Amino acid sequence: MNKTININLASTFFYIDESAYNLLQSYLNKLEKAFKNTQGKEEILRDIEVRIAELFQERKKHPEYVINEKDVNEVIEILGQPEDFEVEEAQESSKDSTHSASKKLFRDPDDRYIGGVASGLGYYFGIDTTWIRILWLIFGFFSLGTITFIYIILWILIPEAHTTGDKLRMKGEPINIATIEKKIKEEFDEVSSKIKDINYQEVKSSLKKKSTIFFGFLENVLSLIPKVIIKIIGVILLIVSSSVIFAILLGMVLFFIFGTIEWPFNFYSNFLEFDPYPSYVMITATFLLIFIPFLFLFSLGIRLLNRTSTVYGTVGRFVLFGIWIVALFSILYLGISEIKNHRVSASKTENHEVNIAKTDTLYVSLKQDAFTQDNTLWEYDRTTIFPDFNKNNWWMDKNFELNIVKSKNQTNFLSIKQEADGATYKKAQNNAEKIEYHWEQNKTQLILNPSWEIKSKVRFQNQSLLLKLHLTEGQIVALDKSLEKILDYPVKNDQSYSSKRTAGKLWRMGKEQLECLNCSSNKRELNINYKAKDGTEKLRLNVDSAGITIKSK
Repeated sequence: MNKTININLASTFFYIDESAYNLLQSYLNKLEKAFKNTQGKEEILRDIEVRIAELFQERKKHPEYVINEKDVNEVIEILGQPEDFEVEEAQESSKDSTHSASKKLFRDPDDRYIGGVASGLGYYFGIDTTWIRILWLIFGFFSLGTITFIYIILWILIPEAHTTGDKLRMKGEPINIATIEKKIKEEFDEVSSKIKDINYQEVKSSLKKKSTIFFGFLENVLSLIPKVIIKIIGVILLIVSSSVIFAILLGMVLFFIFGTIEWPFNFYSNFLEFDPYPSYVMITATFLLIFIPFLFLFSLGIRLLNRTSTVYGTVGRFVLFGIWIVALFSILYLGISEIKNHRVSASKTENHEVNIAKTDTLYVSLKQDAFTQDNTLWEYDRTTIFPDFNKNNWWMDKNFELNIVKSKNQTNFLSIKQEADGATYKKAQNNAEKIEYHWEQNKTQLILNPSWEIKSKVRFQNQSLLLKLHLTEGQIVALDKSLEKILDYPVKNDQSYSSKRTAGKLWRMGKEQLECLNCSSNKRELNINYKAKDGTEKLRLNVDSAGITIKSK
């Protein structure tokens, strides 16, 4: 029984029995001795080994197939014995070989301009490669790129002839020891011929010249890259700075046309305390602080595009920088001053009784957005702060809120809370006392003023006014629709309405919150009958969807 041996032949694993292995080893040793003094011996033996592996692979009937002595003899018969020919007569041995190989399509790596496809097709069809290439050019011109796509597909699908066996199959020559040796020797002769024909002095000079040209070109490219980047940065700076400068100038024009002196600061909840002149200083300094850096960016962009040009000159740049520093310190000074003026907050609360019988309905409304002076009615638009004829400042719908809560005692009253900031406790208290608010009661009507007055030249000191209407339990109150403007403080009600939605409804003060009497989701009727001790009816109050009905006897 023969042993089975694992061998690796041309990076391919085979199972071979011991006798076949000994025969193969003997054959390879003979080949090695035969080509001992032949140029390119290693390449010849490697290609023969690849060819043996290909022939063994053809004889494998299944993955576990074991190469036997018969298979080895068949392979030796195809390749031939070394003693059957002389190395010098390799070409004649190739012609006399009885075994011929069929052509196979490969790409020729030795004769190619792009991928070797044309050369491979020429060998396969027996056509001169030059004609194949001419046909490619003609079809490429008339096919509008289609032939290029076909060439790329063939380049991908057709394998390249890497080994000597592949190159022999590409030409349709038999693959045996003689042809392999012949092919290897031809390649070595070709290389040797090229080396002998080289003019080394000319090559040296040519290489030196080409290397000088290449490195000069590389140096020019590398030096050009920073210049291109600088130009791109210059264009970006010009676009950005020009856009911002235009936007700033347009904003200033719109401000002076449509704005008022308080306009920039109305958005900050009265934080800033300014008279007109400091306000102008603040606006101007802010404008210059933003505007001047973009002027410098604009100048820098022009300088990057053209290093010889200048926009402002040295003196102009120093002047602009000095103005920017002044603007910066002006803003810092005014800002620090304002922070100091808001260190302390003081509030003052006054309670004013609202005289109304418990059986009466209190009607609360807001006076129209106007104030009178010398029997003249003035109405204002856009601004919420304006001076009157006595140069007192009136604030309209600004930091002004109304809340409605249950009274903790048995009286209805209106509490007015005045609050303001100041640098010291005394100044904060004084600023709060300068707030004056006017309201009036006409029998069952409570009329609130939408504006409140500050008897001071100081405009912005974070002044605020909070009104709280305290109602006893059971008191009915009708909130006019105009109260939406000042009903910002949360008003508790049984409908979970927002504060503004409570306006325009009829309510009764319950134990903890307002109860709606005419809401669509909670329609209610109220009937109150007052009788004397003798049982006679004195008063009847009826509240329903039709309104309020009062009858007395």
